[in-house]
Amino acid sequence: MTQTNSGWKPRIGRLFRSITRILFLLVAILSLTYWWNPQKIHYPQRQLINSPRVDPDLATLISPQTRITVVVGHPDDAEFFISGTLLKLKGQITLIVVTDGDKSYYPPFTTNVNENRRVRRLEQTTASASYHAKVIFLGGPDGRYDPDEPALRDRLRQTMIASKPDYIIAFESEYVPTIQHRDHENSGKATLELASQTSAKWALLFATNSPNFYFDTTGTWTKREELLAVHASQFYGEKLERVKGFVMSKAENEGEIIGTETAEAFRAIKLKP
Repeated sequence: MTQTNSGWKPRIGRLFRSITRILFLLVAILSLTYWWNPQKIHYPQRQLINSPRVDPDLATLISPQTRITVVVGHPDDAEFFISGTLLKLKGQITLIVVTDGDKSYYPPFTTNVNENRRVRRLEQTTASASYHAKVIFLGGPDGRYDPDEPALRDRLRQTMIASKPDYIIAFESEYVPTIQHRDHENSGKATLELASQTSAKWALLFATNSPNFYFDTTGTWTKREELLAVHASQFYGEKLERVKGFVMSKAENEGEIIGTETAEAFRAIKLKP
């Protein structure tokens, strides 16, 4: 009896060690995958409770004399998130794109970075013409944009100041969705930190969990569909239809909040009196 028990103990020990190694390997693979993937998880979410509605001087925002500077992480971000708003603005729009969306964080044998950069810049330039925006590409590292990297930060600062904005529109970086791309969050973080050095009086932050301002985008949907399709390298076939469905559903839900057909939500922050 003693010999039988002693025979089982080494087997159980080996089994336990094997399971431990497998679990360690799985944790290591998952950790590396999470580090490599630019999508980041934020849980629990931060959210402002009972945030009062704000009017960011709407009459000025839609005035033809107004200058608006928009900062996004990649080509297609503006069309995906806020093209309804951009199509209804009448002022001078400067669109700053901090990365080319060239997938340079992929292994080199899996993608053509230079071709991605060429195509995506062309798509963004074509789409931006629909809302008469001047496009400036900063050429930051796709999927790895660092808001504190000195050269890129200084270039963003100079570009923002030179555009002489009355309004700045950028990604939310504090009250973000559960899953958020690091380039979205980081471009928004750098933009908001630099906004006080510009002439802007308001910052409007999108993709936020804590909106306090809704912009009526009624009547823009057909054009929004066309703009999404311009980014054919990213949205095509069934994926394009899924994206259009998601964007439309979100626009309808936000429009319902203010009693309009569609809308887009922002967290409005007053920067100057």
